[in-house]
Amino acid sequence: MAFIGFLAKFLFDSLDPLEESSSRYLGHLSRSDGRAACSVMTRTAQVELIAVYRTEDCPAAIGELLEPLTPDQRGWLEDTETRYPAIKGRLGYVELGDNPLGLTQLVLVDVDGTWLITELK
Repeated sequence: MAFIGFLAKFLFDSLDPLEESSSRYLGHLSRSDGRAACSVMTRTAQVELIAVYRTEDCPAAIGELLEPLTPDQRGWLEDTETRYPAIKGRLGYVELGDNPLGLTQLVLVDVDGTWLITELK
């Protein structure tokens, strides 16, 4: 019985950082803080976003990503539900509830003990 309690605590404790990182990222987006949003993304994710929006840097790409949203919609991003965090090796996955960007999942990678956004789906 004690082992099951330990295992449950370990699983919950090890998954919390995924949701925390995801919520932090969505909060930065809701405040249109491109610099902060980029700081919690991997360099690969930043380069991909820059390529998609054809901007010169990541904060400008975040601006383009958010451009179609009204201020109210941007504010709603912070309230996006994060759920079903899962870890597979060095990658983490967090499913997202309804949100104005239509994102369904964030893929994160563990970089030196910090979960960074590596892909938006």
